[in-house]
Amino acid sequence: MADCDLCGVAIPTVIPVKVFKPKYAESYPHGMWQGLCEDCLKAGKKTRDMQAESPSSGTSGKCDLCGVKAQLYDVSISRPSFSKGSENDTVQLCKTCLVSIDDSHRTWEAEKAEEEHERH
Repeated sequence: MADCDLCGVAIPTVIPVKVFKPKYAESYPHGMWQGLCEDCLKAGKKTRDMQAESPSSGTSGKCDLCGVKAQLYDVSISRPSFSKGSENDTVQLCKTCLVSIDDSHRTWEAEKAEEEHERH
């Protein structure tokens, strides 16, 4: 079992997203792999598409995925909750993380389509 690095949901496998974390730049100069669930990946992709269509300035702060201080964009996710089942929440991600999520989404969709093609 693995946990999604954004919402914390425990699932058998997560989708890998390569993220550069400045805190670990010496140990991992090419970035680290973070795991996202399908819902968080889609939410990040949706925010990236909206940001690409109409670039807004975002808000300043610390990215919830990589920890860098930059302009951030709101990503609406659903966190699991024992009392309510799930709760809507907003995380803030930087443009670099959104681009990485977009790349991982494209790769993941291609792998899914290839798997589907092999089954038929």
